[in-house]
Amino acid sequence: MIDRFSHIGVVVNDLASATEFWCETYGLKKYEEYETDVEQIKACLLSVSGQPGEMSIELVEPLDKSDHSNPFAKRLATIGEGFFHLAVRVKDVASSGKELESRGLKVMYRDPVEGITGDRWLTHPKSSNGILIEGY
Repeated sequence: MIDRFSHIGVVVNDLASATEFWCETYGLKKYEEYETDVEQIKACLLSVSGQPGEMSIELVEPLDKSDHSNPFAKRLATIGEGFFHLAVRVKDVASSGKELESRGLKVMYRDPVEGITGDRWLTHPKSSNGILIEGY
Protein backbone atom coordinates (compact mmCIF):
# COMPACT_ATOMS: atom_id res chain seq x y z
CA MET A 1 0.00 0.00 0.00
CA ILE A 2 2.73 2.51 0.93
CA ASP A 3 5.03 3.37 -1.98
CA ARG A 4 7.49 5.37 0.09
CA PHE A 5 7.84 7.58 3.12
CA SER A 6 7.50 11.24 2.15
CA HIS A 7 8.11 13.37 5.21
CA ILE A 8 7.83 13.78 8.95
CA GLY A 9 5.79 16.77 10.08
CA VAL A 10 7.05 18.78 13.04
CA VAL A 11 4.90 21.54 14.53
CA VAL A 12 6.88 24.59 15.65
CA ASN A 13 6.25 27.94 17.33
CA ASP A 14 8.42 29.97 14.96
CA LEU A 15 9.02 28.69 11.44
CA ALA A 16 11.94 31.00 10.67
CA SER A 17 13.94 30.13 13.78
CA ALA A 18 13.13 26.42 13.51
CA THR A 19 14.25 26.39 9.87
CA GLU A 20 17.50 28.10 10.81
CA PHE A 21 18.05 25.60 13.64
CA TRP A 22 17.49 22.48 11.48
CA CYS A 23 19.64 23.84 8.66
CA GLU A 24 22.52 25.10 10.79
CA THR A 25 22.49 22.27 13.35
CA TYR A 26 21.81 19.26 11.14
CA GLY A 27 22.95 20.53 7.75
CA LEU A 28 19.55 20.18 6.08
CA LYS A 29 18.62 22.38 3.15
CA LYS A 30 15.29 24.07 2.48
CA TYR A 31 13.74 23.24 -0.87
CA GLU A 32 10.22 24.60 -0.51
CA GLU A 33 8.30 27.06 1.61
CA TYR A 34 4.56 27.62 1.41
CA GLU A 35 1.47 28.95 3.13
CA THR A 36 -1.94 27.35 2.71
CA ASP A 37 -5.48 28.37 3.54
CA VAL A 38 -6.60 24.72 3.49
CA GLU A 39 -4.61 23.89 6.63
CA GLN A 40 -4.14 27.48 7.91
CA ILE A 41 -0.37 26.95 8.20
CA LYS A 42 2.91 28.15 6.87
CA ALA A 43 5.51 25.46 6.34
CA CYS A 44 8.83 24.58 4.80
CA LEU A 45 10.31 21.33 3.60
CA LEU A 46 13.91 20.37 4.30
CA SER A 47 16.01 17.49 3.01
CA VAL A 48 19.62 16.41 3.02
CA SER A 49 20.18 17.42 -0.61
CA GLY A 50 17.78 20.36 -0.67
CA GLN A 51 15.79 18.58 -3.37
CA PRO A 52 12.31 17.04 -3.27
CA GLY A 53 11.88 13.30 -3.73
CA GLU A 54 13.80 12.11 -0.69
CA MET A 55 12.68 11.69 2.91
CA SER A 56 12.08 15.18 4.28
CA ILE A 57 11.22 17.14 7.38
CA GLU A 58 8.22 19.47 7.12
CA LEU A 59 8.29 22.26 9.68
CA VAL A 60 4.80 23.64 10.28
CA GLU A 61 3.63 26.78 12.10
CA PRO A 62 -0.11 27.54 12.46
CA LEU A 63 -1.12 30.93 11.09
CA ASP A 64 -3.31 31.62 14.15
CA LYS A 65 -1.94 29.94 17.26
CA SER A 66 -5.05 30.92 19.25
CA ASP A 67 -7.41 28.99 16.92
CA HIS A 68 -7.65 25.65 18.72
CA SER A 69 -9.96 24.26 16.04
CA ASN A 70 -6.73 24.05 14.01
CA PRO A 71 -5.01 20.77 15.00
CA PHE A 72 -1.54 22.33 14.70
CA ALA A 73 -2.45 25.23 17.01
CA LYS A 74 -4.18 22.85 19.42
CA ARG A 75 -1.07 20.65 19.52
CA LEU A 76 1.15 23.66 20.33
CA ALA A 77 -1.19 24.76 23.12
CA THR A 78 -1.59 21.34 24.71
CA ILE A 79 1.71 19.53 24.13
CA GLY A 80 4.10 22.02 22.56
CA GLU A 81 6.48 21.65 19.66
CA GLY A 82 7.36 18.27 18.23
CA PHE A 83 6.48 15.35 16.01
CA PHE A 84 3.04 15.80 14.44
CA HIS A 85 2.58 13.37 11.56
CA LEU A 86 4.15 10.85 9.21
CA ALA A 87 3.36 11.37 5.52
CA VAL A 88 3.47 8.54 3.00
CA ARG A 89 3.02 8.29 -0.75
CA VAL A 90 0.45 5.82 -2.07
CA LYS A 91 -0.45 4.74 -5.60
CA ASP A 92 -4.19 5.33 -5.22
CA VAL A 93 -5.49 7.63 -2.48
CA ALA A 94 -9.15 6.63 -2.76
CA SER A 95 -8.65 2.87 -2.79
CA SER A 96 -5.98 2.88 -0.09
CA GLY A 97 -8.22 5.00 2.15
CA LYS A 98 -11.13 2.60 1.62
CA GLU A 99 -8.87 -0.36 2.35
CA LEU A 100 -7.79 1.21 5.64
CA GLU A 101 -11.42 1.88 6.55
CA SER A 102 -12.28 -1.76 5.80
CA ARG A 103 -9.55 -2.72 8.29
CA GLY A 104 -11.29 -0.66 10.97
CA LEU A 105 -9.17 2.48 10.93
CA LYS A 106 -10.75 5.92 11.25
CA VAL A 107 -9.87 7.64 7.96
CA MET A 108 -10.42 11.35 7.37
CA TYR A 109 -10.31 12.68 3.81
CA ARG A 110 -8.80 16.12 3.21
CA ASP A 111 -8.69 18.61 0.36
CA PRO A 112 -5.47 18.91 -1.64
CA VAL A 113 -2.90 21.52 -0.67
CA GLU A 114 -2.35 23.35 -3.96
CA GLY A 115 1.13 22.75 -5.36
CA ILE A 116 1.99 20.33 -2.55
CA THR A 117 -0.44 17.38 -2.51
CA GLY A 118 -3.34 15.99 -4.44
CA ASP A 119 -6.22 14.23 -2.72
CA ARG A 120 -5.22 12.81 0.63
CA TRP A 121 -6.39 10.95 3.68
CA LEU A 122 -5.37 10.97 7.34
CA THR A 123 -5.67 8.14 9.80
CA HIS A 124 -6.69 9.19 13.27
CA PRO A 125 -3.86 8.66 15.76
CA LYS A 126 -6.09 6.34 17.83
CA SER A 127 -6.22 4.06 14.77
CA SER A 128 -2.43 3.99 14.22
CA ASN A 129 -0.62 3.48 17.52
CA GLY A 130 -0.83 7.16 18.41
CA ILE A 131 0.57 8.44 15.09
CA LEU A 132 -1.32 10.63 12.61
CA ILE A 133 -0.60 9.19 9.16
CA GLU A 134 -1.14 11.26 6.00
CA GLY A 135 -1.42 9.42 2.70
CA TYR A 136 -1.29 11.19 -0.63
